[in-house]
Amino acid sequence: LNAVKQMLSEHRDTMFGIAWGYLGNREEALDACQQTMVKALSAIKRYDPKQPLGAWLARITRNVCLDRLRRLKHRRHASLEDRREAGAPDPRSPRLSPEAALMNRELKRALRDAIDTLREEEREAIILRDVLDWPYARIEAFLDISHGTLASLIHRARQRLREQLGDFMAHRPGA
Repeated sequence: LNAVKQMLSEHRDTMFGIAWGYLGNREEALDACQQTMVKALSAIKRYDPKQPLGAWLARITRNVCLDRLRRLKHRRHASLEDRREAGAPDPRSPRLSPEAALMNRELKRALRDAIDTLREEEREAIILRDVLDWPYARIEAFLDISHGTLASLIHRARQRLREQLGDFMAHRPGA
């Protein structure tokens, strides 16, 4: 059991990255990671050791996040600000001026809002590729789609994001 826990902890950062990408909220992502670990531990006997553990955990994480997103939609209308709060800043990052930090938060919020308007399959593709920086081959295997389908999803998603963020970028000082 300790070996299994060790293996799960080795994939913790990847699970958090996936959860953050889907949920956009630090606390929700941490809860999703914990739920993923519980589900993985309870289903460990069904894990096929011939398959990569990371891919198995990524799929569980994805399913947990999609379930959480469905529940969030059914909740009373929580404010978008509460659901998308960015969490604590990275202490390794350089300190920004208050104005730059505000612009950065506004851009992140606008981007998250724009991503939320994408169709589910476009949102998954753009999060895995542009947020989590997964290579195309890994995304294709994870989503079980062809290269052409993935390229099309990413192209359409990026086009929609450019359209939606165009007004935001045009109204930024210095833009």
